[in-house]
Amino acid sequence: MTSRAPIRAWFTPGLIGLHVFWVAAVVVCLLGGFWQLGVYEARQGDAVDQARHDGVVDISEVWAAGEPFTTDLQNRTVTVTGHFGAAEDQVWVDGPATDGRAWIVAPFEVEGSDAALLVVRGQQAEVGDLPAVPEGDLTVTVVLQPSIGGATALDDERTTSSITVASLLNELPYRLWSGYGIVTDGAAPPPGAQLVEPPDPDVSWTVGLKNLAYAFQWWVFAAFSIFMWWRMINDQVVRSNESDTAEA
Repeated sequence: MTSRAPIRAWFTPGLIGLHVFWVAAVVVCLLGGFWQLGVYEARQGDAVDQARHDGVVDISEVWAAGEPFTTDLQNRTVTVTGHFGAAEDQVWVDGPATDGRAWIVAPFEVEGSDAALLVVRGQQAEVGDLPAVPEGDLTVTVVLQPSIGGATALDDERTTSSITVASLLNELPYRLWSGYGIVTDGAAPPPGAQLVEPPDPDVSWTVGLKNLAYAFQWWVFAAFSIFMWWRMINDQVVRSNESDTAEA
């Protein structure tokens, strides 16, 4: 029967080299895992960018005024040609969906239809005066979003808590599309405001799955290296103690 080796026996001069080797091996395995995880996240990001920009078509090719907003339209990027409605028809949205910011929402009269699409022109810190709208015909790029229920009625500052198309139908002199769009290009935000970052399109977690598997593989190697480190050092220390005992 062998006795447990004291901790100091693990740090004899003859074992220092092994410690350095195994520490280096574990560090390499950990870094390799984090590198592959970074590659996986980068591929996910590339897939999001591709989904956002590929297949951008005119809104008329995928949706029409009067049609319901279907799930396949959510986060879809489309172009819309037409002109903005009157500046006084804009509304402010300040509620849970705006993350503490005030969105300026304007009706955009779509060419070739008798309806207006509500578009988010930008966001700023708080509600203010209604800004001017761009003049003339424009083609803007928007990311489509569904109408959100539960909006409050417009107050004296023309502010509501969410973009609820059914409620705004009674407030605006337009026939409205059943969803709205977040402007990403084609129309600058009002002075002092910034464009709203739209939600990322849905991308399967399996994009870059091989890199994710490699990351876990590297971390398994790290765990195995730690085990082998302990096993080899412990065995050598025990054998050394047994040899010393035999000589004594």
